Amino acid sequence: MAHLKVSKTRAEQTPPEWLKVGAQLGELVNTWAGRSDIVAYVGPGAGDSAPACFNPPMAEVEVDVAVAFGATVTPQTIGDIRNRATQFDFPRASGAIFHEALHARYSRYDLLKAIEDLSKNEMTALTILEETRIEALGVENFPANRVFLRACAMDIILDDVRENLEKITATRAMAQLAALVCARVDAGSLDAEDALDVQSMVSDFFGATRYSQLRNIWLRFQKHEEHFNALPLYDLAREWESIVKDTAEDNGDAEDEASMIPAAMAGIISDIIGSLEEAAEDIAISIGDEAQEQEQKEDWKEIVDFRGKAAKQQKDHEKISEEVFNKSSGEDGNGSYSRIKETRAPSGLERAAAVKIANMLERAKYRERDEKEITSILPPGRLRSRAMVQEAAYKARGSMMHAQPWKRTVRKHTDDPTLNVGVMVDISGSMADAMQPMAVTAWAMSEAVRRVQGRCAMVYYGSGVFPTLKPGQHLPDVNVYTAPDGTEKFDKAFKALDGSLNLLNGTGARLLVVVSDGCYVPEETEKAKKWIQECEKNGVAVLWIPFAHAHQLAYVRDIVKGTSVALLQDVTDPADAALQIGKAAADALTKIGARNAA
Repeated sequence: MAHLKVSKTRAEQTPPEWLKVGAQLGELVNTWAGRSDIVAYVGPGAGDSAPACFNPPMAEVEVDVAVAFGATVTPQTIGDIRNRATQFDFPRASGAIFHEALHARYSRYDLLKAIEDLSKNEMTALTILEETRIEALGVENFPANRVFLRACAMDIILDDVRENLEKITATRAMAQLAALVCARVDAGSLDAEDALDVQSMVSDFFGATRYSQLRNIWLRFQKHEEHFNALPLYDLAREWESIVKDTAEDNGDAEDEASMIPAAMAGIISDIIGSLEEAAEDIAISIGDEAQEQEQKEDWKEIVDFRGKAAKQQKDHEKISEEVFNKSSGEDGNGSYSRIKETRAPSGLERAAAVKIANMLERAKYRERDEKEITSILPPGRLRSRAMVQEAAYKARGSMMHAQPWKRTVRKHTDDPTLNVGVMVDISGSMADAMQPMAVTAWAMSEAVRRVQGRCAMVYYGSGVFPTLKPGQHLPDVNVYTAPDGTEKFDKAFKALDGSLNLLNGTGARLLVVVSDGCYVPEETEKAKKWIQECEKNGVAVLWIPFAHAHQLAYVRDIVKGTSVALLQDVTDPADAALQIGKAAADALTKIGARNAA
């Protein structure tokens, strides 16, 4: 399978259109190899006619995209090979790349010194046995990638056989088949049934005793784990060569270069190639199912792991929520110095604003849609390359089965999506001017959400965190708080809201409103970034209202950088604040809903 290479210079460069793919391949290989120094040379013609090869002196992987991915492949066709789904779309190419990464990880000895220390035939033995050593280690340490090795193994063996079988004696041809095919069964990269015919031919050729001796050598070879020390492998290569030489002498195979496989072997060669081709076809058919099964297994594990982590996180956040929402403002135990300084009934304009906000939120929440992925034999949808190859294999075998190479997402509006709105207000000293408009907003938002049968919760955070609106509660009055605190507990405030409303892992339309200038201590800044990014990933609309001077906006922009968070600036008039914030909240919901539906 794919070869080791020992050149020290390179004249070619990756074609410009393949540079992005090359960078992604390099990153993937380094990840699989546990290294950081490997670069990738990618493009048509790389790899010396093989799908891929590894050059230890240059720490370089070569990938011939036309051989590995297919003759008509383009960078756009491949996409990002670092994505697991893409790897399953191209299992053969992924196997070739993974194989070279295993060389980079485990073939760490001095290859040039090995060439000097060993004879030509001994070096050949070392090279072919090393192929299955690294694969055995790969299957053991990366079992999820085993399907990729199996996907490409037989095709590449065929390439090697067609190139080399007619250039060497019968004995050496059978020895190479033993190392390239039979040893892969013990390595775990091929199934036993993949090699039955070849194994029978090789065993009959060498006899039970010598075949057992060869097998004992490759099993010991595969157990070698001193990756920087090849000396024990030298001894095994010499032992292998001794058996092959003895067998050649017994069979009358001449060892001079002029002696090729006799004409009588032509039929056997044809049988070998035919057997390998049939095995390759069988693998091509079964690999689609195996890859799909492995992908589903990983997807389910990811779902289970995610749900497990999400459930634990939600449970932790619920505890914090219970702690926070069981307290009240003005209580000494909440850690904040904030108090209510004014309580009044909402004005007519504020009541009108609440009605308008309710109408906007009602429209916005219906942007949320359910979605389901379906596959089909015919378009439309996204072409799944793996399934297309599987379908071609079915046709080649005359099978009546059909793959489903097209995948698309079907979406529909929910009948009555829920609406959950969490509001968190910074009450450090720099936010004193925001307390009047936020008091109006708190009342208007709670009234609006109540009118659309949603749930709203609000916390104020500074030196402590305390509730100003509990989930499902309605505020009868406008309450204005003071902002005297000297720090900001963003992390705890967010967790309290998430625990009460299930923002991150809930369903329906979810909105987080943050009122803050974003000027936090470094630890809270990093936590704020984390939770805003989690909102982004989980489809939570975020509206951030800085109420800050121009020179302070940099703090907020740093926190929300790279996200779709809506920033509402220049909110100063308490009479207009609620309506402005309500409109911005509706816009944020609409935007995130459209993104989620895309």
